[in-house]
Amino acid sequence: MAQIQEPQSAYAAEYPHNNVMQTEGGHFQEFDDTPGAERIRTQHRVGTFTEWQPDGTEVHRIVGKGYRIVAMDDNVIIQGNCNVNIAGNAEVTIHGDALTNVQGNEKRVIEKNYDVVVKGDYTLTTAGDMYFQPGSQTSAMYIQAGDRLVLNTDLTVHGKVLADDISSTGSVTAGTGIHAGVPGSVNPVAGISTLGGVNVGIPGPTIPGTVTATVLVTAPAVIGATIVFGGILMDPEGGAPMIRAIYDSHTHAGVQNGGGITAPPIPLMP
Repeated sequence: MAQIQEPQSAYAAEYPHNNVMQTEGGHFQEFDDTPGAERIRTQHRVGTFTEWQPDGTEVHRIVGKGYRIVAMDDNVIIQGNCNVNIAGNAEVTIHGDALTNVQGNEKRVIEKNYDVVVKGDYTLTTAGDMYFQPGSQTSAMYIQAGDRLVLNTDLTVHGKVLADDISSTGSVTAGTGIHAGVPGSVNPVAGISTLGGVNVGIPGPTIPGTVTATVLVTAPAVIGATIVFGGILMDPEGGAPMIRAIYDSHTHAGVQNGGGITAPPIPLMP
């Protein structure tokens, strides 16, 4: 933060070059023509003053409150640096539009909270990259949209994505797998619903309503009318016709007429 210090007075008057006019109430005005120390000073009795120093520097000090009222337009041109130091609060009210044009870089340092309230649309456009970086590894970023959050681009996440519901009009690609109904999650019984098919280890296209796997599909003990022992169903054709064919009929050796096919046995749950 820039520190602004009031410069010392350039007073170095020599007789008879300094012309002073002072009132009975204590106000005075100086016109100093001392060579090398030329200055003008107008001062109120309580200490408020304006001084023009030899190099053209103007020092204006107000002992009390200050008001500046411009009835029409106002223009300020500063061809050097500008520093503003406000010890208390600051408020700026603009009844019309506002435009800030920064030709170089801009940096803001806010020691506490930062709130922005926009009662209309809010557009943020950048020609380069955009970074949102919390201050520490324990910090979090919360985005709350009233209706929906729309990302018209790819989304790459190097950590976890925790959501009550994820919907996609296109596709969702996960490099290390999709986990649904994880114990300890918000909804531990949630699953994956799709109107299309699911391919595991096989490139698309998928077949709607089918699960296609190259080696195996782990499943609960019952899939429809098919009982799967050990939780593993190996059937790349879908629908488990191989399991049903083996389970619903089998041949006994040694039966008269060289053996025969018996009726389907009663299923025994493992």
